[in-house]
Amino acid sequence: MSALAPTALQAEQRDSIREIFGDLVWEPAIKVRTTLAEANTDALPLTDGRVAEPRAMYELLAQSFLKAVPAP
Repeated sequence: MSALAPTALQAEQRDSIREIFGDLVWEPAIKVRTTLAEANTDALPLTDGRVAEPRAMYELLAQSFLKAVPAP
């Protein structure tokens, strides 16, 4: 299963979270990917082609975090 396209309910929930928390919500939103969730169980390395997109999304999110949160 790969929930790449958000359902109407998921989009509504995402929009509600953005309304409530505003700038505290960072982009990109991480999509639910069973491949990524089961990577550990399946011994799937993060360098595998099937996880390239979610890995890139996490890298972008990490960059957003590093910009928003100052180093101690």
